[in-house]
Amino acid sequence: MCHRPPPLDTTVKQRRKGVSAMKRHVVDYLTDYEKRYELPVVRPVRVEAVHRDGGHLRVETDAGVWCARAVISATGAWWRPFIPAVPGRTEFAGVQLHTVGYRRPADLAGQKVVVVGGGNSGAQIAADLVHATDVVWATRRSPRFLADAIDGRALFDHATARRRALDEGRTDTGGVASLGDIVAVPAVREARDAGLLKAQPMFHRLTATGIEWDDGTHAEADTIIWCTGFRPALSHLAPLGLRGSRGRISTTGTRALGEPRLHLLGYGDWTGPASATLIGVGRPAREAAAAIAELLRLA
Repeated sequence: MCHRPPPLDTTVKQRRKGVSAMKRHVVDYLTDYEKRYELPVVRPVRVEAVHRDGGHLRVETDAGVWCARAVISATGAWWRPFIPAVPGRTEFAGVQLHTVGYRRPADLAGQKVVVVGGGNSGAQIAADLVHATDVVWATRRSPRFLADAIDGRALFDHATARRRALDEGRTDTGGVASLGDIVAVPAVREARDAGLLKAQPMFHRLTATGIEWDDGTHAEADTIIWCTGFRPALSHLAPLGLRGSRGRISTTGTRALGEPRLHLLGYGDWTGPASATLIGVGRPAREAAAAIAELLRLA
């Protein structure tokens, strides 16, 4: 039986000191949005599972159970760390970290470190470590640095232009990805220009003491840092049996094909172009709201 759990304390905790002005601005915007529209946000709540329950979807959480005629899952694509199944990964005797576990160069001072990944995180962590460690930066393809003049505003403008083109039915410009993979922030730019930030081809396997390439070349390592991204957090939807072979849930727009009462929002282009960004999520969010309103009207 479904019941509504008791109200939770929704007081917003004091924001951490030292966050960037942009991050503060975004948090302020979302907080003000929540207050302006008096949204009944309940936090903190962890959703453990979503089940079919007759005419409803039963949402089981660590704070109780809700029954809903429709559910929007918006847990995002940046919560579940991904580490690829590289041969020998279980044989390596050193320390393996994901991006989320890295803190500061001093923690690894004097070590032999391998940084894996050709995106922003890989480049920034490798640049952070060049003076404190003996670092190898391994990437699957040659790094693509954005022009030094490209900053956050330019990226925002480019993403906006892509969103406008798609809305108007014009050719997809490719968005930010068409410019490159790595933002040349000062630390990355300085390490690159000093010749300290050079990528090596991706290795073939891990050994007990390090990494090994196809030609048998070996490099020792004390620590491997996997800057290999994240995967969508969808485990709470497992009871619905909707995930395909690639781990995604097939959708038409934002609606799950196998469960019309479920919408997925904010997981990237497969749930709407740039839908994992604040600027891109608007259109698919409106479409999801309209579809749910129609579903409830017909129910």
